[in-house]
Amino acid sequence: MNKIMLIIKREYSSRVKKKSFIIMTLLGPLLFAGLMAGAIFITQADTQESKILIVDEPGLITHFSQEHQQFVPNCLDCYTENKNYVYRFTDERLADSTFINGDYTLMIVVDEAIYEHHQPTLFYKKVPGMNVTQQIERDLEKAAERAKVQSEGLLDYETYKRMKVDLSLNKLNIVDGENKFEQERAGVGMVFAVIIFFFIFVFGAYVMRGVIEEKTNRIIEVIVSSVRPFELMMGKIIGIALVAITQFLIWVVFSMLIFFVAGSLFESGAFEQAASMQQQLPQNADFATYLAQQEGFQLLVAINWPLMLSMFLLYFVGGYLLYASLFAAIGAAVDSETDTQQFMMPIMMPLFFSYFLAILSVNNPEGTAAYIASFVPFTSPTVMMVRVAVGNVPVWELILSLALLAGTVVALTWLAGKVYRVGILMYGKRPSYKEIWKWIFYKA
Repeated sequence: MNKIMLIIKREYSSRVKKKSFIIMTLLGPLLFAGLMAGAIFITQADTQESKILIVDEPGLITHFSQEHQQFVPNCLDCYTENKNYVYRFTDERLADSTFINGDYTLMIVVDEAIYEHHQPTLFYKKVPGMNVTQQIERDLEKAAERAKVQSEGLLDYETYKRMKVDLSLNKLNIVDGENKFEQERAGVGMVFAVIIFFFIFVFGAYVMRGVIEEKTNRIIEVIVSSVRPFELMMGKIIGIALVAITQFLIWVVFSMLIFFVAGSLFESGAFEQAASMQQQLPQNADFATYLAQQEGFQLLVAINWPLMLSMFLLYFVGGYLLYASLFAAIGAAVDSETDTQQFMMPIMMPLFFSYFLAILSVNNPEGTAAYIASFVPFTSPTVMMVRVAVGNVPVWELILSLALLAGTVVALTWLAGKVYRVGILMYGKRPSYKEIWKWIFYKA
């Protein structure tokens, strides 16, 4: 045990002192926030004005105004006009060459069969963004709906709007009659699942690269003369796990600091938008009061955070140990990183499969697939995070899932140790799956 502790200390101290670790740990949250802000800024800056020509040959949604001497929509308030959307109307379709050489970016042709096929034709010179086409669809839908109601002649449109009912389900739990925000909480669980996936993938690869580096430099021959290969493997795996936990905790602290700074700026009115929000609050209201009034904050409060964080830690450690032992075995079996490709697929497939299952579980967190996957050790670290965030996971299911994960970790670590002790001293030959299988049964 003392030897393992020494290896853990060596792995931990050598990695946390690296400049790359310090830079990424301190600047990681800021870089991520900067990238997000930059992406939003670039997206907004790249937004171009859309000059849209609506061609209504049968006159269903437009008419010619003698006052304005041009075609105008029958429904003036059906169209969203701003600096990015400018509508113009006509009853004659432009020739292709005229449209191509003209100022209009989009041309939409409305025909008499629009009520049957519900598909006016859109012509474009450059592919429009999805937000543009969705906005146009909403505007034309309102205009066509109004025209159809008026064409029927049974009632006027204002009466129709009063009769029209738009429904939104108010989801209440039958036990206590409250909205538990299960679907939204599943999204929060997905965030934790992504964190687990990310750290397993990145730091598992660190384990593999570290083993390959020591093996390539022949340092391993000196080390194994005084320590057992299994102790070396476990010390390396646990040491790098502590590095990952350290980095994550520092990121959590930084995120909390950013949150409090944002709250202070909000209360001081440093941001124009924040100041406008603050004006909507009662006098002497603070940032916490504003958050408490938001529905999103209510769903966060509804999550059992002590359980969520404790399960995150357990599943993170369990999932990391499970995959890191396999990464270590691969690193011991090969002589260079390029030789790892043939062995990576069996490990990466279940890891990525667990990620996609977690995404599907957000849509149906209490479905059969999510239920079964939360017990399978290769997928439970990500999928169970979604279920725990939603709530209503019985204690016995958590215990069984963790027990299966722990048992699999022990079994795979034992098998990986068998491969590690032989492969770590093998040089100059690329092993096959058959040879690795034989290594498991070699006697020490």
